[in-house]
Amino acid sequence: MRSGSMELKIGDIADLTGIPERDIRALIQTYKSLFTYRTIGPVRIFPERAVQIVREIVDLSEGGLTTGEIIEAIRSGGAPASPEEADRPGVTMIEFRVMQETLARQERRIAHLTAELAREREEIDQLRQAIDDLQEQLSVVAEWVDYFDLQMDEVTLPASERIRRWLG
Repeated sequence: MRSGSMELKIGDIADLTGIPERDIRALIQTYKSLFTYRTIGPVRIFPERAVQIVREIVDLSEGGLTTGEIIEAIRSGGAPASPEEADRPGVTMIEFRVMQETLARQERRIAHLTAELAREREEIDQLRQAIDDLQEQLSVVAEWVDYFDLQMDEVTLPASERIRRWLG
């Protein structure tokens, strides 16, 4: 935040207005002269006023105004789209319905991530079991290699040495 005002990404504007992000992007593209923003890498950061502008655009377009008329009305500081907005304080109010939808989306995302985490933990357990099984097999193979190395050592000894060891 700078100068006490909120800075919003397109997703934030969508959450605050209840309008899908793709529609917000289309509005910004169509009415780009009405919006100010700064960029951080590929992300556009809008001032808090963008929420009010989006609401005004939607309300005016529902009123049958053309794109040019909407731009002119907003630039000229036309009347707020509704009487409630005239009394609205500068702080953006989040509608209860929007909050519920956002919360429901977040709960679904958490449930999805929790299920994904459980699947990954199960997969990790299976991989650990597979590693344990392979280590056990490797241990058996190592024992056999040691046994056959010893046998090969005995076979490759000269006959006199083998007889001497056998006799003790």
